[in-house]
Amino acid sequence: MENHMNKAVFLVVLFLASVASPLMAYGSAQSPDDGMSVLHTAVNPSNNNTYHLLTASSWEDAASYARSLDGFLVTVDDEDENTWLFDTFASWDDQSRHLWTGLSDAASEGEYRWHDGTPFLYRNWGEAQPSEGGDEHFVHIASTNMGNIDPGSWNDLENDPQYFPVYGVVEIGPGADYALRFDGGSDHVVMDHNDDLDMTNMTHLELSAWIYPYHLESNQFIMMKGDYGWGMYLQGEHLAFSSEYSLSRHPVSNGTVEMNTWTHVQVNVVVGEGYTFHLNGEEAGVVLDDEATIPLGDFGSNDCFESGDACDELFLARMGAGCDCSHFEGVLDNITVRAGSNQADMDVRLHLDFPEGEGAETWDSTEAYMASIEGADWVMPDGSIVAQAVELFVGEGYELEYAAAGDTLLFFVEIEEYTRELYWYSYSLKFGESEEMTEYTVYAQTNEIPDEWNHDTASFGEWGFLYDAWSWPEVGVMWFTMVLDSDVEELYIELDADMADPPPTLDDMTELKESIPVTNQEVSFDSYNNGDVNMNFYYVNVTEPLADLRVRTYDGQGNVNIGISYYSPPEPTLWWEEPGDFDGGDSGKTDGTVAVMEAWSTGPGNEEEVHLFDVEPGLYYITAYSFRNARSFTIVADFVYPPENVDPDDAITLTPGVEYGLLSGYEGLMQYFKVEVPQGTERLVVDLSDGAGEASLFMRLDQAPTTATYDHHSTADGADDRIAFNDPTPGWWYILLTSESAFTGVNIVAEFADRYVWDYDGTPLELYNDEPLEGISVGKGGEIFFYAMLEEPGNLFSIETSGGSGDIMLTIDGVQYELDFFEGGRQGPGFGIDVSTESFEMTSGKDGTNHKMTVESPMNGRIDITMTGLSDSEEIMLVARWDETELPIDPIEPGDEEEPDSVDTCVEATTEFFNDADANDDGLLDGREVDAVDISAEEMKDIDLNKDSSIEYREALQFACTCDVELEGVFDEFSVGRDEVSLLALEGHTWMNDYDFSLINVNDDDTIDRDELDLLTLVCETTYDAFDGDGDGVPDEKDAFPEDPTESKDTDGDGVGDNADIVASVSNDIIYASAGAVFLVLAGLLFGFLRTTKNQRDESDVWSDEDRMNEAMFGSDASNNYDKEPVDFDSAITPESTVSIPEPVPLADANSGASSMDGLLGDDAPHPDLMGMMLDGIETVEYPTGSGVVWVRTSPDLPWEPKV
Repeated sequence: MENHMNKAVFLVVLFLASVASPLMAYGSAQSPDDGMSVLHTAVNPSNNNTYHLLTASSWEDAASYARSLDGFLVTVDDEDENTWLFDTFASWDDQSRHLWTGLSDAASEGEYRWHDGTPFLYRNWGEAQPSEGGDEHFVHIASTNMGNIDPGSWNDLENDPQYFPVYGVVEIGPGADYALRFDGGSDHVVMDHNDDLDMTNMTHLELSAWIYPYHLESNQFIMMKGDYGWGMYLQGEHLAFSSEYSLSRHPVSNGTVEMNTWTHVQVNVVVGEGYTFHLNGEEAGVVLDDEATIPLGDFGSNDCFESGDACDELFLARMGAGCDCSHFEGVLDNITVRAGSNQADMDVRLHLDFPEGEGAETWDSTEAYMASIEGADWVMPDGSIVAQAVELFVGEGYELEYAAAGDTLLFFVEIEEYTRELYWYSYSLKFGESEEMTEYTVYAQTNEIPDEWNHDTASFGEWGFLYDAWSWPEVGVMWFTMVLDSDVEELYIELDADMADPPPTLDDMTELKESIPVTNQEVSFDSYNNGDVNMNFYYVNVTEPLADLRVRTYDGQGNVNIGISYYSPPEPTLWWEEPGDFDGGDSGKTDGTVAVMEAWSTGPGNEEEVHLFDVEPGLYYITAYSFRNARSFTIVADFVYPPENVDPDDAITLTPGVEYGLLSGYEGLMQYFKVEVPQGTERLVVDLSDGAGEASLFMRLDQAPTTATYDHHSTADGADDRIAFNDPTPGWWYILLTSESAFTGVNIVAEFADRYVWDYDGTPLELYNDEPLEGISVGKGGEIFFYAMLEEPGNLFSIETSGGSGDIMLTIDGVQYELDFFEGGRQGPGFGIDVSTESFEMTSGKDGTNHKMTVESPMNGRIDITMTGLSDSEEIMLVARWDETELPIDPIEPGDEEEPDSVDTCVEATTEFFNDADANDDGLLDGREVDAVDISAEEMKDIDLNKDSSIEYREALQFACTCDVELEGVFDEFSVGRDEVSLLALEGHTWMNDYDFSLINVNDDDTIDRDELDLLTLVCETTYDAFDGDGDGVPDEKDAFPEDPTESKDTDGDGVGDNADIVASVSNDIIYASAGAVFLVLAGLLFGFLRTTKNQRDESDVWSDEDRMNEAMFGSDASNNYDKEPVDFDSAITPESTVSIPEPVPLADANSGASSMDGLLGDDAPHPDLMGMMLDGIETVEYPTGSGVVWVRTSPDLPWEPKV
């Protein structure tokens, strides 16, 4: 007994000694006589960083000492670094040491950050950690077992634990480096004007930045000052400097940048000398310009002028204050502006390196100037987001109390093995009456943090709710990045998972060998039973990649179902759900990224078949099950190996008329074939048959087609695609067979056939309810017109096209009715119904031939359908379907409304439309305004005549007043839903083009119906020209008199048109002055003549009539018939000349050639005495008249010189 007592005392003493020894060591380490120091230094070969092991201390002391070493307490980025730290320092010098890391949540409970500011992503917590008890805010790496905390895992402690020492590990480096990522749409940074940004009197400027562009298309501004001030931007792949308003005159670098790569860009400006560009420190171009300037940014653009804003801010990632456009898409960092009055005194005016890593503000390096961040995201230099990562746990909810619009949140979950399905649920019901519903986007990706550019899936939460699911997610960490489009309050998030059972041993299963049937199989009560269903298990050992793994059952009695899966045998726990259809893509690929690892077949009887596509080597499990029993069935696995014709050079040659198959395929798999077409072949047909799934065909002459480049392609749903066309060019036609999901069992054949012609004469074709019209062909740019007549108001009207090949677009025009309910009615209390109508127009998509359009509440009457060929399209099927409404309303007629007395002209309608659409009243419809009024891309091509991506008023007017558009628009307004318009109304309308309605009034009645209108639209001619206001054939921009149809030129610039001018090339002022001089000379002669004859005649006889006066002044042949005569300029303006009156000549002869003027003015230059007109302060004249040769002089006493 005494021995036992002595042993017990010894053990207690030993235990106390073991506990006391580290306390003594810790006390010794903390002795004030022992200053902190470095015990050991090592370099991590994986990142080449230097690490120091410190003496034992508190976390805060270790962090402070780390800064004195120009480092931080260590940031653990991944498992490899954690392992290296443990192996290198935790037992250095044969002593076990717990290690401080830089991780702490001391600033905010539960929000961990590394000492250097790096976001907390990687974690290696010990079991049940972090415990977050009391003051436990600091994280260390355990060196030994600490209860259930394994060595190398993490535990949280208080700042200065007293029960064992902890040693800090310092990582030398600058710490976290943040940058800003911009979306290229609206994100930007803006800083208010300050004196350092004022470049007045500066002669030298240097701009620089680190940029990481996501694309190199169009203009992307890095920075711009004020309203079209100094700035730097990408012009495509070149660097450019903003030197003035016109971008086309900006200096541009010779060198180019690369997208998705960090590049240091720099531009130097010397006023009056030029511009120098640098890329990554290397000179990339010099532009010499003796007019080089540094624009201050006070241009005075319309937006700034009208708003009254100062428009003097500095913008990053946007084209300054004058235009909210040309945004940068990518990442920016380290923005620097240097300036000076000479090279020697240049200093830094601004430096932004974005050190904050969070928030909506950033400060310059002097912390004197603040800039606002509008929408941009904080990222690390590698593009990963800066956000606090929150771990989610399956089966546990997480509640986010509040986050603001624009915030980016980060979540992750550990995916365990045998996770069959992962589910995400989130919702928020917290919103006020005037608040917007919660909207957000969740990006997901396995083992890598996703963002809006790089992710596996994107899910959109609307009205506060979001649900998504992932089948067989990859084992590891699944990351979720949530981007908030609105403020979020009380958002609840929960993950759930469907876990598969670990597979049974292979001894409990039957192996299926390739193509070897296993017969006499039975599923009964003697089989494996989970209480609801009886099951047999099988497996297939796939040793090499397969294009298609197919398992099928057949023969026997009863009802067997089968499922196939990777990882473990599939369990039919959700047997009551509708099984996925093969054509729907439940097998094969989804989202183009992850192969689906599970498929089911649950039809009646024992004929079942499942497929997995793009199969990698491994074990695949099959479950055959029945809710009762199945007997004597056979099961077999078939392998389809990857095809060998996946390269165009290996294309398989098809023999005309001979099928080739059976073929399987999946998304991303390309299979090539080819067929030789001889001379004289009338029609080539390539046809798929017998298969299941979804397949597509593409064809091209002499070259392999792609899904983007081809001569012909199929568009039918399913795996029965077909391409057929007449007159194929002789030669080798290449065929591409591919899929957007998967197909199997397909045969392909190429054959030659007789010419097929679908005849159409332009007359609209009537469609009958549910009666398909097949074999339709339409050429590129062609149109085929159809119509349907509804006898009664309908509930739904649909039009559907399919099959054939090519690309078409459908347009539907008709009238819908709308029900308005109100209280009361003919029956007294209750409700009544008002019926109103309105015209509608719908347009389908533009890809392929498979389109379906549905109209609700169609009015009885005519519905017009137009099929437009966007490419040559053939063998299309079209069918219309409609029903009658079951609503208890009286039948109504769409033509009940009276025909209006008048409607707007196309000019009036366009003017009203344009004024409403032009939101900023700048006379142009820009991209946003065009989108707001729902103008399609095809209409935009027709309207935008100058191809500047905006619509001018006259462009819109020209489109609206094109004859067919004018006719249809006015007819629709007059018809008010009817099928005809009175001839009186149409003839009384003010048209912009000329129409002869009698020409198409086939039945010679008092109305024009739509059939007759369609004929007129085919033959009408547009005479209206919105760019020629007076209709004289001269565009307004070249017409000196745009409102006068009789005049278009004013050669001498005197304001009088050439047609009405006395002499077209000489100003009338000169003519009148010359005529005045002639009159004075004549008056003097007359006065002298009168004095010499005064005493010889009686006054009344001399002036008795005008003919006698004419005879006295101009000779016996003179009369009162005064014609406009040319003026002899030399005699009129030369004092010593003798007055003489030339013979009358036609004005045209006087202006027609040089003969009438050459004698007076010489053979080359105009005579010095010829007077011109003043233009821009210089005397100017055109000589010879009508020649286009212009002469100038700066003084009347100088000779004429040709204008340069």
